[in-house]
Amino acid sequence: MTDDQAGAADLDLQGLVLPDEGIIELADKLTGYMMEIRLDGMPDVIGQVLDDFLEQCGEMPEDLTGPGAFDQITKHQLAVTLAYQLGRLEGRSPQVVRLLVRQAIEKWGSRPVEQSPDISDEDLERPKELVYPRLRRLEYVEPAEEDS
Repeated sequence: MTDDQAGAADLDLQGLVLPDEGIIELADKLTGYMMEIRLDGMPDVIGQVLDDFLEQCGEMPEDLTGPGAFDQITKHQLAVTLAYQLGRLEGRSPQVVRLLVRQAIEKWGSRPVEQSPDISDEDLERPKELVYPRLRRLEYVEPAEEDS
């Protein structure tokens, strides 16, 4: 094992975030390691599963006959498919993923995830760095049912 590979395995990534430019570059590099994805060859049943994911998360267009509906559906299905492929890459070659992440951190720097649940207007200007990581850490609780 090379020093780069050993260092990648030892790096603790929990609680670190990259700046926006680093996220974009890392996403491009990771995507380059994934196999080419073609949605047109996907079995219909898998397409139905992707449709169900989109419907559950509220990303299915209101007007399915609208001019941008097809583009919106395929764009979101591609995002779900890429997330699945990234999980496969992490499962098959975690050392590659960790090495690329470490290189991105060395190049772009990192900082801890903000702990405050309060999101400001300034935070919304850099959502990948300042909003989305915090949202993933929130614990959603069912609202208490009011007594009638």
